[in-house]
Amino acid sequence: MQSTNIPSKIPLPFANSASSTYKNTIPTASQIGITNGKASLTDGFPPLTFQAISSGGVPPFGADFNGILYEITAIQQWQEAGGFFPFDATFAATIGGYPKGSILQSSSFSGLWVSTIENNSNNPDITGTGWTSFAWEGTQAITVTTADVTLTNLQSAFPVLIASGAMTAARNIIFPAITGEWIVQNNTTGAYNLTAKTASGTGVTLTQGQSTYIYCDGTNIYFADSSKVASFNGRTGAVTLNATDVTTALGYTPYNSTNPAGYITKPTGLGWNGTSWQDVSGSRANNTTYTNSLTYPIMVSIYTSAISHTDSTFYINGVAVSLFPFVEYVNAQSVVSPIIVPAGATYSASLYSGATSFAWFELR
Repeated sequence: MQSTNIPSKIPLPFANSASSTYKNTIPTASQIGITNGKASLTDGFPPLTFQAISSGGVPPFGADFNGILYEITAIQQWQEAGGFFPFDATFAATIGGYPKGSILQSSSFSGLWVSTIENNSNNPDITGTGWTSFAWEGTQAITVTTADVTLTNLQSAFPVLIASGAMTAARNIIFPAITGEWIVQNNTTGAYNLTAKTASGTGVTLTQGQSTYIYCDGTNIYFADSSKVASFNGRTGAVTLNATDVTTALGYTPYNSTNPAGYITKPTGLGWNGTSWQDVSGSRANNTTYTNSLTYPIMVSIYTSAISHTDSTFYINGVAVSLFPFVEYVNAQSVVSPIIVPAGATYSASLYSGATSFAWFELR
């Protein structure tokens, strides 16, 4: 069979508008000896209807045909419309219980039940034995005040439970011992714990004012996200981020502008973070090596008086990096343009020996 073989649907049950005069309700029990020729679910049309009238036979009732076809096509129409049937104790007893894998509609029409056992005569809306919920939607309100609350199978089938009430002591919501998962919103009041558990298993405490995702393995109830929360710096339950969480996630301690203790607040050189040009002439000499012991680069600029065109030289780590020649202005001077000295590097100046004075500036 292929998908293109879908037959036409039945828009109305057969003999839908026929009156009771022309449409019999077909009884279950045999009608032999009660009404000659009348059909039943037990016998169908009785043997008498198969005999010739001349031999004492009785013709079948047309209303029986209408009744039989009506009952069959009414069910067919319901199924074609996507309908399921709720639990029927009488029907269950007649067939010896529902088979494994059968699907029933809940009495609230909020979801479906699937049978997990053969010959299942248990009412899934009352007991969870042999049934599991399937395709449920909506919420179920639970009131918790002066006693524990044991959920019915019907209540526990809803995926979202909303607990409320003024608790007078620590209370339990007792779930059926079935495999399942729920979101529980704890809207109760009173300074008492509310625990979700099974009758004989362990459970979890539901934080007041919050929704909690939980599941049951058929025996005990757990936080559905317990492994994730437990691995978050070893804490379980509701977690509020703290400074340790942030630094753990980042892998380093971020700068705190309002509380900078322990962070670098000194200048970082080259004009940033408070550095400035400083006249260090009094602590500098010709042909003398100095070391930039800071953790950041500095800049050096030198002016000398000169009476000759002879050049002067600036060195970094012993390497000549700049020559500054005699320059003719109103007052003859020789100048070194600002030179960057890396952190930890040595530096020195070999000035023209005829210079009568010099000025040495550093940006640090």
